[in-house]
Amino acid sequence: MEKGCLYMIATPIGNLGDISQRALDIIEQCDYLVSENPSTTKKLLTKYGISKPVRWYRESNHKGMSPLIIEDILYKHLHVGVVSEAGTPVVSDPGAKLLSDAYSKGVTVIPIPGASSVTTAISAFPVASSKFLFWGFAPRKEGEFKRSITEQLSFLVKEKVAIVYFESPFRLKKTLGYLSSLAAELLDKDLELKVGLGKEMTKLFEHYTFDTPEGILNAENREFKLDKGESTLVIVVKKRHTERNEQPLDDN
Repeated sequence: MEKGCLYMIATPIGNLGDISQRALDIIEQCDYLVSENPSTTKKLLTKYGISKPVRWYRESNHKGMSPLIIEDILYKHLHVGVVSEAGTPVVSDPGAKLLSDAYSKGVTVIPIPGASSVTTAISAFPVASSKFLFWGFAPRKEGEFKRSITEQLSFLVKEKVAIVYFESPFRLKKTLGYLSSLAAELLDKDLELKVGLGKEMTKLFEHYTFDTPEGILNAENREFKLDKGESTLVIVVKKRHTERNEQPLDDN
């Protein structure tokens, strides 16, 4: 009998037309899907005329669902697809614990690549190099947020590394406020902090801007609403004056 498999399937982050043909083919082959949000997944399936069972799966029900999924794959030889509400599974979405269980039991795992908010945002802004750090959702406290950047400031500047964060619409203004305060402090080190903001990426009202945190805050209402839709931030820190590049950075 054909061996079962666990597929990690990337789905669109907004525009449903961004699904790959391979992803659709694999979904058709799966016996069922497990999803972070079945209602969102069913909208995608309906658009492409696919009828497939969708079961709810997230970290809160992992202990109950994981053994059932593993058993279906190993002993019933079923093909199971894991999808997030949007984007690539495990990237700040459920799935890591299930993958750990799958590998410990010898389950075959195959990723089906596709859309990701992280790479979409990186492709939209003028980062200094191809290097970046993905830190998931932004820290909630101002001190923690600033510390997460300042502790690695020398590395970020010298290696020209960007930082990618996710942020909710309910906290975006506060996060930009933190960054604006940090940007003002960095001016004393002759450093410039800029933010690439991608809002509602690939959706009808998508918006992209690259500016200082203060500039983005001041542009609200004229161009976009900060408290509407999910956001991805790309943070870039660089020296302002090339003639002073030989001076070492003080991380303190």
